[in-house]
Amino acid sequence: MLQALSRVEVVERMTAQEFFRRAPEDRKAELIDGVMIMPSPPTDRHEKLQIFLLRLVSEYAERFDLGEVRGSRTAVELAEDQVTEPDVLFVAKDRASIINDQGVFGPPDLVIEVLSASTATYDRGAKFRAYEHAGVRELWLIDPYGPAGTEFYQRAGSIFKPVMPDANGFVHSVALPGFKLKTSWLWPPERFIPVREALEEMSKAG
Repeated sequence: MLQALSRVEVVERMTAQEFFRRAPEDRKAELIDGVMIMPSPPTDRHEKLQIFLLRLVSEYAERFDLGEVRGSRTAVELAEDQVTEPDVLFVAKDRASIINDQGVFGPPDLVIEVLSASTATYDRGAKFRAYEHAGVRELWLIDPYGPAGTEFYQRAGSIFKPVMPDANGFVHSVALPGFKLKTSWLWPPERFIPVREALEEMSKAG
């Protein structure tokens, strides 16, 4: 369960164009409804989960030549007043043209947000709506403290619909063909499963 709300620094209202000129290079910043938000540094639990997911998705996408994966400091312009920096994002190979040296300009196919106390309200609110409106195919909101606050969404027409793990605990991705995330991997009692072993288990899941 997420801890008490951490401090979030809020800067004056601006456009996406101004954000790219003014956003600091040395810390995470996002433009939410035209306001620059700079959250507190993440916890170690958050960082370990983010790194595991980044490595798992990256290895899978590279193995099958599916597209591009980026981490938490890549800016994503969704609208004139919305620029986010997801913890993990995936852009399919045939849409790679939306990526340039400055960031991603258009909706990724998959967005993963690892929730934190300072950002959960935005992730579940304004950012959720921005991802939905922009056309993101799949959104995972993952609580690093357990499954109770974790939600998986996939696009159905113009809106997100929640999806549940199957009987074996796997969430089947629509953005990454054949990718299956076992939810028990997200909250190990000690160390995360090695990525190689996770990929092998995924391939056997059918």
